[in-house]
Amino acid sequence: MDGSLGSRTAALAAPYSDDPKNSGIPRYDQAKLNQLAAERAAAGFQLGFHAIGDRANHMALEAFAAANATPASRYRIEHAQVLLPTDFDPYAKLGIIASMQPSHLLTDMNWAADRLGPDRAKYSYAWRSMLSRHIPLAFGTDYPVESINPFRGLYAAITRQNEAGTKTYEPQEKLTLSEALYAYTQGSAYADFREHEKGRLEPGYLADFIVLDRDITTSTPQQLLHTRVLRTIVNGETVYTAPH
Repeated sequence: MDGSLGSRTAALAAPYSDDPKNSGIPRYDQAKLNQLAAERAAAGFQLGFHAIGDRANHMALEAFAAANATPASRYRIEHAQVLLPTDFDPYAKLGIIASMQPSHLLTDMNWAADRLGPDRAKYSYAWRSMLSRHIPLAFGTDYPVESINPFRGLYAAITRQNEAGTKTYEPQEKLTLSEALYAYTQGSAYADFREHEKGRLEPGYLADFIVLDRDITTSTPQQLLHTRVLRTIVNGETVYTAPH
């Protein structure tokens, strides 16, 4: 749908606060987008849009509505970093999945407030606002744009702080550790229509899991950042063992 906040190409409904002549680059005309979405939905595709700016997210929601989206469709928006305050409820009503990458916040918080200004910043990386409206969250890392290390994302999700712990970004939007873990596991499985075979440690599910060097449920946020994987098991087979 658009570009990125860092390059000021994310499509915004109003100009950038630090570039008042620029509102980003929307990649589609709304009418054409609606037509494309409706055609692909009718053909049975699960739709997903990359959308970062609030205008891009709004256009995606309009296209989903044109495609007769319902919660059963499990359509999704990748990134969903900035929303119009009036778009949270349509997001929830259509059952759109917010496929987000919390580690983006660690990078973007250095300049996001400058790009958006204080009012729009309140509706950016809005994990708590989404969850409170029962918008499904599916978390990932966005590797190779960001580090593949998911523990950075867990740290970002529960603290909304930079890795040094010296700067905080809209702390009212942080999650609990259990909420963030759910989004990374069961939430992502739900987005893939596979919540009955992966995302949980239960009989009958895929034996995909990792062994860590610490109990992350009792670790401090800073300790969480330094978590190491000792062993990785995929479908019951060990595929990685950490060097001693």
